[in-house]
Order: sequence, then structure tokens, then C-alpha cells
Amino acid sequence: MIQKVKTIANIGMEWYKVIVEADSNKSLPTIDIVWLPDKTIKESKERIRATFRNVGVDLPRRKIILNLSPSDIKKNWTRYDLPMAVAVLFLSLDRNLDKTRLKDSLFFGELGLDGSVKRVKWLLSSVISGINKGYKNFFVPKENVHELEYIEDINIYSIRHFKQLVDYFGKDKKDSIDVIKWWNTDKIREKNKFENFQVDFADIKGHSFAKQALAVAAWGLHNVLLVWPPGSGKTMLAKAIQSILPPMSFEDILEVSRIYSLIGKLNKSRPLVFKRPFRSVHHTASKVSIIGWSQKLTPWEVSLAHKWVLFFDEMPEFSRRVLEVLRQPLEDRKVTISRVTGTVDYPAHFMFIGSMNPCKCGFYKDSKKQCTCSLNSVKRYQSKISGPMLDRFDMVLEVPRQNVDKIMDKSKWESSKDIRQKVNNAWKAQTKRFKDTNINTNSEMSANQIEKYVNLSNDAENFLKQSVKSLDLSPRIIHRMIKLARTIGDLEWVWKTIQEQQIAQALQYRSKSMFVKG
Repeated sequence: MIQKVKTIANIGMEWYKVIVEADSNKSLPTIDIVWLPDKTIKESKERIRATFRNVGVDLPRRKIILNLSPSDIKKNWTRYDLPMAVAVLFLSLDRNLDKTRLKDSLFFGELGLDGSVKRVKWLLSSVISGINKGYKNFFVPKENVHELEYIEDINIYSIRHFKQLVDYFGKDKKDSIDVIKWWNTDKIREKNKFENFQVDFADIKGHSFAKQALAVAAWGLHNVLLVWPPGSGKTMLAKAIQSILPPMSFEDILEVSRIYSLIGKLNKSRPLVFKRPFRSVHHTASKVSIIGWSQKLTPWEVSLAHKWVLFFDEMPEFSRRVLEVLRQPLEDRKVTISRVTGTVDYPAHFMFIGSMNPCKCGFYKDSKKQCTCSLNSVKRYQSKISGPMLDRFDMVLEVPRQNVDKIMDKSKWESSKDIRQKVNNAWKAQTKRFKDTNINTNSEMSANQIEKYVNLSNDAENFLKQSVKSLDLSPRIIHRMIKLARTIGDLEWVWKTIQEQQIAQALQYRSKSMFVKG
């Protein structure tokens, strides 16, 4: 009689139910695995043989066929060891096992030769996918349990050794496996609470204009480019922004944690990603390290920054090809990796922060130190940031160096905690505005949503039209300025009609005086 055991296959963030079917016939005693298994799965038959021998269960002296359905999904990794072994177990001891315990159950795990059940990758994403399809019982390796302990209303069966399953499915041995209860999510969040950020806004003397702009950016998820000569505090300001980001919702925590689970970044001390990611990328990074690993279709920097910040320090030092691959995820808020092995989509909804010097020596237009670059050299350096790439920044902020009196000033400056409280309050109002949509922030608005949610006064509209003509702004920039003005209006408690002053401030946040024309 055919035995069936279920598990989940993941291709990126997409999931597919896989049914392991086990059958046998009178032939030479071998194990054959069919329907698109990779080499690691084909080797599972040896691990299954050793496991059964070491737990004292005799395999049938027949040919065993293991079919991994459906046939159009390529199966890889060793996560299928456990479901295949369970299917063979029922084939071997059919009359002595309780089949009712297979109902609504999914199995995940790699087998050791001694029968131990080892950790598998990508489990969190698979389990969430299973929950969405109504499964309640999950048999997983003990080493993976920490990823799932916060999920309520499911049964997590912690497996150390295959012998536990042999005993569990035996009709009189129900207590051989520990069933894990879910943790209180608020307690986990409190346990992982972390407010001692690397840089606090109170530590940064002066730069009031830039701090105000970054608060606006954090509220509306607006992209920012910081420009000025070396030592002005660009990198410090960029790093400080993570200290004012609003907290993630539990749905966001799960979504981000799924991505980190795919590359094995979760462990017992970090079962979830509770704080918004801040990914700082070195200028030697390749396209693959930014977009994702090509062969195994796994995500990387643009997806690891999902749900907040991706930071490129000294942008012109990056390869032009690396910078250009950011254009699509910045526009679509997702990244598509296409290779011979398949095509996957990963979320890549992040706030992009870049910093740059205005020229190679760094002192173009600096009032205190003379620039040694020729005008053509400055143009070549700045042209490493293409026009379309520059258009994707909502803000281009000039960050001048502070004088020594301001740097040595011992008076207290507004702390990140105070700024974060304002951002949190504003974030709630913004979330309420878009509660009936699939977006959360002003920067995500489409052209149709701008017409619906942003009302410009006649003076504001006329001022914007004049600015477009005088500054030669592209349609993309026009929309970005309107969305930025909407965020500024929110901060100033202007809920209905955007006035001329909000448009003027939005344009002020997009200074290009440091850039050579032409």
C-alpha cells in the first residue's frame, strides 16, 4: 500500500507542497528516488539505510520507490531526508503504527547516519507557508526550534533522533517527543530591545538642517544623498538614522526574519529580526553581493535591507555597474533574480542612503581648503552617479563642516529618543491614511494615489510649476517632490491641503549646488 508524507519546498519566498509517496514491489532490495531530486537527495537512500539499521528497524526486503510529487518542481537540499524516512517507516511497519498522527503534519529534517535529526535551512519560511495553508503540526529538528517558538496556535514537535518518531507513531508511546509551546512575543521583543545605538543624534553637534531632513526621510521612507567634503559628518549622520526608525509590526518582523532565515542568519540568540535592518555596504561589493547569489538564487544586500536602510558610503567609489543594478529595486521595491536554475522574486523595500564627496580630492567648493581637481576631473567624478540614479533620491542634502566652536559646544542637543518619538507618532498617522491600501508610507504612492491623497493649494501648484521650468525637473522628480511635501505637511500637522511653504521646503531638500552643470 502506498504511504504518503508531506513537506514544503521553497524556491525563494515562494513555496510548494511536496508529497513523498512510498511504494514497494517484489524485486531486488534497493531504494530509488524519482521526480527531479538533486544529488544530495539521491544520496538520501544511504542515510535512510544507515538510520534504519541504527534504530533497529528492518527495511522490507523489496524494492522501495520514493516519489517526490509534483514532478515540475526541482527538489534540492537534505530537508527531504526526514519525510522520506517516515514514509519508509510506515511502509515497513504499516500495521503497528498510528496513521492518524500524520494528519495536518509536515516534516523537515536531515538525517545523520546514526539516526540523529539535523538542522535544515529555510525552515521559517516553509513553516509560515504551511500555516497559511492550514497545517498545525510541524515535526522539525531540535536545532531549528528557536525559529518557531514565537508562533502561536501550532504544535512544534522537537526531534533529536529518528527513534523518537518510531516510538511516537507506535500506538502506545505518545510521549516520546517534546511539543513546544509558543513564547509571548512581547516578552521576546522586550528581551531583544536595544536602544544603545552606535550613533545618537545628541552626539552630533550642529547640522540642525540635516537632522530635520533625516527625520522627514525616516518618516516617509525617502531616499537621501549626503554631499560635502570629507570630515563634515555625512557618515555619522547616515548611521544615526537607524536610531530614529519606528518599530516594526509583527508582520514586518516575520517578513524580514523569513529573508534572514533563507541565508541562515537566525540562531538561538537571535530567533527573529526585531530591529529594522541597517546594511552598510563596502565599495568593493559586486553586483552579485548586492542583488543575490546567482547559482542558489538566495537573497543578499538589497533584500537584507528590506524594511529599512541600505547605506552606500562614498558612492562614486562603487562600480558604475553596481550602482545601476539598484535602479530596478528602488523603483519596483523588489528584486528579480533570473538564472538557468530558475527565477525568483525577493522583496527589496528599503530606504536608500548614499554619501559622496563632490570630487576626487574631496574639496570642490569648500570654503576652507582649496580643491586640486580640474573642472573636467570634477565632472568625471560626479558623472559616476548617473542622471537616472540621481533622480531616485528624494533629498540631496549638503552637509557643511561645522566650526570648532560648535563642535566643542557642551550644550545638550535633541536626542534620538526624542526624535524617534515624533517619528513614531507621525508613522501611526501615516499608517492610518493608507490603511485601505497596500502601502504604508508617502514615498510609496503611485501617480493615482498622489491625486487621491495629496491636495495642492493653487499657490503651491503654481510655485511647483514655476520651479519645474526654472530647475528643469523630470516627471519622476516632480512626483517625488509632491510626496516629500506631503511628508513635510504631516510633520507640521497639515493634514488636508499642501501649501507653498511645504513645496518650497521639499525643493530646498534637493540642493544640487555642489554638482557641476552640463
